[in-house]
Amino acid sequence: MSAARRTQNGASANARRTSSSKKGSSGASSRRTSANTRKTSAKRGIPRRRNRSTLAFLIALGVFLAAVWTLYPVLRLQYQQQRQVASLEAELEGLKDRNSQLAEQIDRLKTPEGVEEAARQNLGLVKDGEQAYVVTGKEDPDRDPDAVDAKTRSAQDESASLWTRVLDALFGMR
Repeated sequence: MSAARRTQNGASANARRTSSSKKGSSGASSRRTSANTRKTSAKRGIPRRRNRSTLAFLIALGVFLAAVWTLYPVLRLQYQQQRQVASLEAELEGLKDRNSQLAEQIDRLKTPEGVEEAARQNLGLVKDGEQAYVVTGKEDPDRDPDAVDAKTRSAQDESASLWTRVLDALFGMR
């Protein structure tokens, strides 16, 4: 019985060796086949990994473009409103400054010296014994509110940053 076991064990060991050598040879042939497949697909110019990465890139690009297409109108409207609010706030500050200047002028005109100064400048009145001279030429741009507004706008345009100019172009401002 022990001989039979040995034979069986020996036979089974031989069978294992034979099957493992077959596995090894079949594994090598399968490796060769996959290498050949890679070579042929590489010869065609379409490697499998590159196909998957290209497909993934195209899908990601499509999702990105769809998101941009969807969000652009909302972002444009928000940017335009922010710019309008900033412009209105700057205009409000200018009007507050003008209002304070007018309040100072009113306070000055409530005094006799202020009334006399206004009469001399605006009406050309003089005291007894004085002579008035009228000088013609350029007007004072500080007295013209339109010129002051134009100066303010040009200063704002010069101070606009590159980023603001790019966003204005992107969202169709101006």
